[in-house]
Amino acid sequence: MNENNLEYLQNNLKYLGFGESLNPQLKEAIEKELPDIKLHFEITMPAQNAKDKPDLADSMRYELDFSKSKETDMYFFNKYSAFLQKAGETAAIDQTFYINKGKGVTAKESYNLLSGRAVNKDVILKSGEKANMWLKLDLSEHDPEKGYTVKNYGENYGFSLASAVEKFVLPDINKPGFKDQLMKSLERGNLHEVSFSKDGKEMKGFVAANPQFKTLDFYDHNLSSVYSKAVDLKEVSAKALAPAEKKDAVVEEATIEEKNGRGR
Repeated sequence: MNENNLEYLQNNLKYLGFGESLNPQLKEAIEKELPDIKLHFEITMPAQNAKDKPDLADSMRYELDFSKSKETDMYFFNKYSAFLQKAGETAAIDQTFYINKGKGVTAKESYNLLSGRAVNKDVILKSGEKANMWLKLDLSEHDPEKGYTVKNYGENYGFSLASAVEKFVLPDINKPGFKDQLMKSLERGNLHEVSFSKDGKEMKGFVAANPQFKTLDFYDHNLSSVYSKAVDLKEVSAKALAPAEKKDAVVEEATIEEKNGRGR
């Protein structure tokens, strides 16, 4: 058995958010020199507004695929399929995510994508150039073979997360470390708990990035949507704001690359 290859794959699993619990199974399968390996992983995702209520939690199931090289003793982590079972719903939705040299969408990011939120990733285009873009699954378009359509919003699309965050009245924004934590969380596609101002009154809720409409999505404590144009702005321009550009900026097929500072 190639010990260096095993360690590399185990590091891939850790980086991609699958932890270390699969390590013994992976090692045993490689020792048997199986041509193909499929591992299973499950995790519960507590509701953001009710973390103490298991019956409201979503569940994620993963099937991880590895294959052995035909020429050497090396194994490769090729892809994984993620299945989201929303609390209270009978049918699960799923998507396959491909891994390139140990890099790709993490387990938590796959949950966020299947939940309808956008994730920011560094990618390598077919041309070989590196680019940064927001990825979002179009849950209204599903192909039996390819899964959900992935929409991409690159730098030329014109969405700036920093500008969007600065636009709204967020009372905690000047607390040490808060803005940096918020930005990283939103880039991973998380719903992040915040306080925001609506009609001059502070309220607690959640926020998510919405690159397609170049804004943030707000939710109250019950996770009910709050119209973003009703949230107080730091400065209201005398000139009416132009409507958000709704045309999707879809780029060529890309390979996801590691983004520095990323984790689960």
